[in-house]
Amino acid sequence: MSHRLPGTYKFKKLPLTKPRPVNTRYMRDRWSGFLKQDSSGMLMIEGVPVDRLVEKYGTPLYVMVESDIRDRARRFRKVFGPDISMQYAAKVNSNLEILRILREEGFDLDCSSVGELILGLLADFKPKQLTFTNLYKSEQDLHFAAKIGVQSITADSLEEIEHIARTAKKLKKHIDTVIRVNPMIQIGNYSTRGNKYGIPIGYIDRAIEMARSSPFVDFQGFHFHGGYVEHPRVYKSAARTFIKLIKRCQDRGIRVKTLSLGGGFPAAIGGEPAFPIEDMKDFPRYFRRLCERAGIQPFRLIFEPGKSITLNAGIGLMRVIAKKRLGANDRIVIADGSTYNFVPDFFTILQEQITYDILPASLMNSPRVHSVTIAGSTCDCWDIISRNLGMPKLRAGDLLAVMDVGAYAQVMASNFNTIKRASVIMIYPDGSTKLIRRRDRYSEMFAPELDVLKLAGPDELEKYHNLYRVNIDKIWKGKQKKNGNNGKQPKPFPLSKLAVYNLLEKTAAGKEKNGILVRPGK
Repeated sequence: MSHRLPGTYKFKKLPLTKPRPVNTRYMRDRWSGFLKQDSSGMLMIEGVPVDRLVEKYGTPLYVMVESDIRDRARRFRKVFGPDISMQYAAKVNSNLEILRILREEGFDLDCSSVGELILGLLADFKPKQLTFTNLYKSEQDLHFAAKIGVQSITADSLEEIEHIARTAKKLKKHIDTVIRVNPMIQIGNYSTRGNKYGIPIGYIDRAIEMARSSPFVDFQGFHFHGGYVEHPRVYKSAARTFIKLIKRCQDRGIRVKTLSLGGGFPAAIGGEPAFPIEDMKDFPRYFRRLCERAGIQPFRLIFEPGKSITLNAGIGLMRVIAKKRLGANDRIVIADGSTYNFVPDFFTILQEQITYDILPASLMNSPRVHSVTIAGSTCDCWDIISRNLGMPKLRAGDLLAVMDVGAYAQVMASNFNTIKRASVIMIYPDGSTKLIRRRDRYSEMFAPELDVLKLAGPDELEKYHNLYRVNIDKIWKGKQKKNGNNGKQPKPFPLSKLAVYNLLEKTAAGKEKNGILVRPGK
């Protein structure tokens, strides 16, 4: 069932676009719910050919699949049951439409900044559904979070406990505080001993006393930052450690009301498997038994999935703009996406030695005939999206689909080379689409610098001669006055900042309007 807001666009069905299964040479099981292709070999997302998507929205373009987001969220809720609270980690993809979907699916929100708290409020989360868990919070941040009444604020260090206590006293405001703990566990290749998150468990007694000694700090419980956990036994080990800690607190008369075991559930990417979430179905019963044996009073248990919910729901569409043959076997293809403003999570993937799946979206019937390097369009030699990738014969205009880009890529994108970040659309099971983030505007990209120049004094803009005068003659083709000036072109004149922005948008944005391509005559 789809839960769409107004503003969606429905593509008309074409007679020759009957969906059929994707060619097995390119398919992975995790995409089977929303990927098809037509008889010509054009990739289809929720029944819509990708060439129609890019005709309307342009490239590069992110496509988020609503049904996949909901399905994965529901899997988590089904596995963990109603007694365990689920919080979506907003940092992986904080788009308002995605936050709205997760709110509808019964998730709270784990926020890593005041900006994410604000996004949570804009997505209609109640303040008590928001937790504030980053490593540092300014006094202003704490004031804002305390004033709106968030569920809890996480203290990540001894210094931060002192900071929260000072700020709470200054504000005369009680702050519900959770202490993040590094349990210093080592299981196989997984270890938290080099982890920057949390207070090492050997210092936790001191941390608790610091929190409880402040009259305005209300100690609530503990938090654990998982971070790429590959096996359920890591969570069971962490649970045993925290049960001992909570028991120790209870014996000293300290009530623990909440425990978050964090997230870190890896999503499938490339040939790497996903975290076996179904293997956690016995965890609620296991955890209850631990609590019963220790005689611990009931408290709230939380998990915080993020990447595992949105990663596989994201598809990046980009267009081949050139191909080059550098030698007998060296082929390079240039695309209009890049590792800076389109798939920047590539650097994380590189660190983990994982490669994106890239599909020849307009040539799905064609076999792989040679190995190519896919390079981005920015002026940087490190802008390589994929190396040694089997592809059909590609040429300018062909479409490529970068799979599994629904987490981190959008939120980590930059304006390197002063290039606009891509638009994002949501596609629904019936094939309708909605623009959920338009492409950047030059006025927004330049505003922080032009604002400073404007504030510094009206003459400062003269340093940017072309911006200040904006080549009015060239843009307006030297319009002449009918009377006076002897038929000569008028001299360029100083413009207001708003006029500068408007002209930049007219000349640089081309036929694009609000992230949608407008055809001539429309």
